[in-house]
Amino acid sequence: MPLTVEWDGGVSVEYCGTRLIFDPQRKNRCSKIFITHAHSDHSKGFSFKNSSKFSTGETKEIVETYGKEIKDWKRLRVRDEFKIGDLEIVCHNAGHVLGSVLYEVTTQECNVVYTGDLQFKDSFTLKGARPVPCDILIIECTFGSEGFRFPERDTLAQEMAKWALKTIKGGKIPTFKADSLGNAQEITKAFNMYSHLPVVVHWRVAQISEVYRSNGQGLEYLSSKLEEAGDVTSSGECILITPKNVNLADHPELEPALASGWAPWSKKNAFPLSDHADFNQLIEFIDACKPKTVLTCHGGRFNHTFAKQVEKRLGIQARPLDLIPTKFVSEH
Repeated sequence: MPLTVEWDGGVSVEYCGTRLIFDPQRKNRCSKIFITHAHSDHSKGFSFKNSSKFSTGETKEIVETYGKEIKDWKRLRVRDEFKIGDLEIVCHNAGHVLGSVLYEVTTQECNVVYTGDLQFKDSFTLKGARPVPCDILIIECTFGSEGFRFPERDTLAQEMAKWALKTIKGGKIPTFKADSLGNAQEITKAFNMYSHLPVVVHWRVAQISEVYRSNGQGLEYLSSKLEEAGDVTSSGECILITPKNVNLADHPELEPALASGWAPWSKKNAFPLSDHADFNQLIEFIDACKPKTVLTCHGGRFNHTFAKQVEKRLGIQARPLDLIPTKFVSEH
């Protein structure tokens, strides 16, 4: 019986009557949910009743800071190997955010890898993903367009530090608007490494950064809720990190800058810091995994754009997973 893959509000993999779903975004009939990481667009499955949830402990800890109560959960660790029905599952590091994993599913005929979100290079806080040889690779392509090529992290960190010092000399507090999970911790670590400026973070960022700390990440920062943080910001000699959706219009003392992979699209201060693989990394990861087929997802309109680039550059059959009207059936 062939292995089948389809988009069903998440990535569904089925073989010999056993069905698993990865990062579901809506409820479905599957009783086994595998979650790659804690970002809300991948972790909605934690809220679904009558399903067993599988994730790393770090992912669960982060999601619980959002106030969610998680039931029927099973802990996974990187390099864990186990079986469900006739499917063998292995967890591999994804390098994206703390606790993020990619999943390898193996049958007697072939193996399939689902990345979730991915970082192929080491970041300031995490080791990057490593290639997993496979027959079918289901890969995210958030930045699957040729225009998304990010600078080296060390170079970018130095540019951010220079901008911060210049902003402080101009009488304002440099304020980085970023995802509370992932980029916020990367900025914190970058300034710990490349600057002597104190780092003050929004309380929401602090909640998640505490999970990083409790899991061995040496981040130095002050939560904005602390009295000491107020003294530091009053001096003006610091940087501030806030969630990117926080409205700073009533704070003229702050000079905001976006820290995101979407920075190339910004018309204001912005730095292309991302916890995702850029275009080149995605191509390099696929080439290193040597799949026979690539299915793209989590890239919106880039799903189709990136699939065409994979076929053009690597000569590998590629197509958007969520545009397939019927199930993808492995020929192995």
